[in-house]
Amino acid sequence: MTLGSRLAATYAAVILMALLLFAAGAVFAIDRTLRASMDSRLDTEARTAASIADISHGKVAADEEDRRQFSTLIAPGDDGIVIDREGNIWLSSTTAPPAQVLALPRDAKAYYTTGKGESVTRALVVPVLHKGRVAGTVVVWRASAWVGQTDRGAAIAFAGAALVIAVLALVAGGAVTRRALGDAFERQRRFTADASHELRTPLAVIRAEADLALAKDRAADDYKTAMQTIASEADRMEWLIGDLLATARAESGAGKREAVNVSQLVRHVADRLASAARAKGAQLSVRAGDRTAILADPNAIERALLAIAHNAVTYAPQHGRVDLRVDRHGNAVEVIVCDNGPGFSQNALEHALERFWRDDTGRGHDGTGLGLAIARSIVEAAGGSIALENEPSGGAIVRLRFPAATR
Repeated sequence: MTLGSRLAATYAAVILMALLLFAAGAVFAIDRTLRASMDSRLDTEARTAASIADISHGKVAADEEDRRQFSTLIAPGDDGIVIDREGNIWLSSTTAPPAQVLALPRDAKAYYTTGKGESVTRALVVPVLHKGRVAGTVVVWRASAWVGQTDRGAAIAFAGAALVIAVLALVAGGAVTRRALGDAFERQRRFTADASHELRTPLAVIRAEADLALAKDRAADDYKTAMQTIASEADRMEWLIGDLLATARAESGAGKREAVNVSQLVRHVADRLASAARAKGAQLSVRAGDRTAILADPNAIERALLAIAHNAVTYAPQHGRVDLRVDRHGNAVEVIVCDNGPGFSQNALEHALERFWRDDTGRGHDGTGLGLAIARSIVEAAGGSIALENEPSGGAIVRLRFPAATR
């Protein structure tokens, strides 16, 4: 059995067990409700019958009017009798009261369940008191086998519905799980292949430089050049591995979540990039409003903002400009980073947020191809979204949108 099939079967089994537990609870509730309703009706009939019974010389008695009233108060499907202390029946809704009913104790009010199978009967005994003594007894009863039959019918219906839902969950869940796992495995395969490719290049350069340096004796300057090349490629590998770890951490959602003032972070990022902007004579401006708190990992959000703003500074032209804006729009906080550089190519607009993607014709031809992908993972882990646009007059826009933190 494949992993997808096992997961789908597990989901279906969990759903089936949950539905069966729900069914058991529902059947129990139905049973309690039906029996409580039946007992309540028997109690009403018994108390009413006790109130119309006459007492003569310390014993119950009845006349024709009492018999007429008694026959009307007993509901269809129910039966009842009024008997005196000696066991004489004065009022009865049936010509042949069951023997098990006549044999019930009559000295205290109580419910009894007698018989078995289809002959199960629910009865209520209510003594009729006169001057503190029992003058007679009212007994009302009803066949209760129908309650068990209703319970069984409901149980079968619930079990059948649970089974059908579980089968549908197995079929639909299997398809969804297989597709989701297939997509996940494909993304993992591409990620592994891309990472291997990116790491293979500096490793190949390091090996080639080392082999050339060791092939024969060389001048000190040649060894120094080889070591500089190796160190440069090692730095590239270290940077790439750091980006890979950041990507994995962002996608796993690891990291603390706390209230983050995005305006303060953007100003801090601008301060860190100020020297880079001055080096190329670019104007770096910040416009940040208030009430811009979000729930996120502050270190991760700073890394995302730094990657995006650094790209903007890198691709802004000499003496160009980079604008960073933070605004509150209803329940969302929006961060906009724009520059007046060459903007994104059409391919970049579609693929620049993918891992290891680099645009050979425009922005993004240097670096590891992970900066924007890491930013996207961080932003999405905080519940936000990221979008790439171009200014109509030229220049690139990166728009981040986060749900605002509620106080």
